[in-house]
Amino acid sequence: MKRKQMKKGISALLAVVLTGTMATGFSTAKAETKTAIDIVNEMGMGCNLGNSFDCNGGSKRYFSTGWIDEASWNEHSTETLWGNPITTKEMIDTIHAQGFDSIRIPVTWGENTDPVTNDVDDAYLARVKEVIDYAYDNGMYVIMNMHWDCSGGSNSEYWLDAGMDAMPRYETIWTEVANYFKDYDNHLVMESMNEVPFDYDTLNAFNEKFVDIVRKSGGNNADRLLLLAGANDDLAKTCNPEYHLPDDDMLAVSIHYYSPSIFAVAKLQDTWGYTDKWGTEEEKQTVYNDFARMKAYYADEGVPVIVGEYGVVTNAEGGKDHNSIVEYLNTVASTALATNGVSAFLWDAGNAGDMQFFDRQNLKWFDDDFGNVYQNLKENGTPIEFDYDIKKNTATSDRTTIELSGSPDYSIDLGAYAGNGVSIKQVILNGTPEGGWGVSFPATNPDGSHRDWTCEASAVGADGTVTIDLDGKFEPDSGGVENYVISLTGNMDFAKWWGPDNAELTSVTLVFDKETTYTELQATATAKPKEQKPTEQKPTETETETEPPTEPTETDVPTETETETEPASEQDSTNPDTAKITYGDADCNNDVNILDVILINRAILGKSKLTDQGLKNVDFNKSNIPEPGESLAVMKKIVGIMTDEDLANYSDTTN
Repeated sequence: MKRKQMKKGISALLAVVLTGTMATGFSTAKAETKTAIDIVNEMGMGCNLGNSFDCNGGSKRYFSTGWIDEASWNEHSTETLWGNPITTKEMIDTIHAQGFDSIRIPVTWGENTDPVTNDVDDAYLARVKEVIDYAYDNGMYVIMNMHWDCSGGSNSEYWLDAGMDAMPRYETIWTEVANYFKDYDNHLVMESMNEVPFDYDTLNAFNEKFVDIVRKSGGNNADRLLLLAGANDDLAKTCNPEYHLPDDDMLAVSIHYYSPSIFAVAKLQDTWGYTDKWGTEEEKQTVYNDFARMKAYYADEGVPVIVGEYGVVTNAEGGKDHNSIVEYLNTVASTALATNGVSAFLWDAGNAGDMQFFDRQNLKWFDDDFGNVYQNLKENGTPIEFDYDIKKNTATSDRTTIELSGSPDYSIDLGAYAGNGVSIKQVILNGTPEGGWGVSFPATNPDGSHRDWTCEASAVGADGTVTIDLDGKFEPDSGGVENYVISLTGNMDFAKWWGPDNAELTSVTLVFDKETTYTELQATATAKPKEQKPTEQKPTETETETEPPTEPTETDVPTETETETEPASEQDSTNPDTAKITYGDADCNNDVNILDVILINRAILGKSKLTDQGLKNVDFNKSNIPEPGESLAVMKKIVGIMTDEDLANYSDTTN
């Protein structure tokens, strides 16, 4: 099936609404009804304002004495920390003029929040808003995310690395940010996280919480397009049945594309694999197939994909061929433009980093050929013509998709290949796999039992590869078991048994028993993108009518003992100390939620003041001032750890 599509259009800018103290450049008006696919198609080409608002030093800028003095840290300090200039309106105007209809602003919130109360620095919030407004003035779409709050590993300096233990802080920060921007129209897209290495259960829980937080904040957040972090934002891991989306019609999925990694990110000194050239027809076809996979798995199901980052190292350490870089940028950008429901954002580090494309200091491209790629696509659209449904009997996973399971061991999730009628007959290890390598996988024996087994690797071939035949027969030391079938329900693991320490895999190729296409593969491997929630069963009108009102019986009346064990009532008018107390309700709206925690935190910092009733509702230790421990106690009530009885008996030592 041939596909030839010209550039997806961008809609006209909505009328600007000027209100009160709000800055010009954004609209509080509801836009015309658009689907998630419509919005992503309108994004056109995008780029990142990388290494600016996502800068961090791995340490906190808040000390016990309060915010660092403005003389040493101000609202511009984060964005200039790594060497980029202060972002100006002229800079964003120029980027837009180069052909970009959208911009992604990576934001690191952690170092700009109070580590105790999690309150975001007001000056920092205002500065992020100011730059968003620059883009809004150009009618651009803006993606704002949570970026370097997670290191991608287990670095304790980054608070999000704590996984589920970080959920309360995650909820507090996103609640404040979502409320701050809730009046912006649908040109603002909020992104949950960036390249987090969480297990699927943890990642799904965070994404679910993110959607819930933003939707509850109201305003235009009620139906704003939300971008959910993929599984480490990796293509293969995100196109996986274990990755679930909440039941919501305005969601997009984030996938980053630095493939093949030996070209896009590998540098001259890297021993695990390197090439300085790219651009054969086969390499281009791989890009087409990868985008077809995103389309088949998500976009065709109504869930768009935003390739939040793609690019190639451009500095001397990368040593990449100039024409290859140009060809790669053109291929990825063209393919995204030609693929319905997919948009792509160039990762640009500006004047600070190893992927430098647009010189933010001098407002011009570092290399005119880079700029010509986007100007040409902006003016002429994408003329590429390719076959999405090319048939192949192989699938190659490179270093971006091979999960490191204990260097130099690797693991590939086989779930994406399940159910499509193919089986794996051969595995080819590419790179420098000197020595003995073994592959283990889940297998089904003839008697129906399951087992993991390790097949002994063959010798290294003349081309430097290792080929392992999976012929249904285990090695002789297996006890003669034959006719096994690989179960495509788990991981295929690779381990080096002996050989030099620098033996590395750059990629692994799976060879199937027959040819298939990516769309055929995904049509059978796709899990339901949305996790359907059970609907509440309501009684019918007839059922309601036939149920007479229940008269209270003697057993419904609490006994004297039961009455004595009840905690102090929120409305116990007989006790002046507890009269009209709604425990935790700082804003006195009869609903205790994360907004109350934020209000308490701001009162602690002296940025706002609680009403007399609000203070009474949270002053558990009767000190007549809001304190951090009380803020934590309200959070514990929200998540169900503490009850009203606990709060009624609160002391500074209460856990």
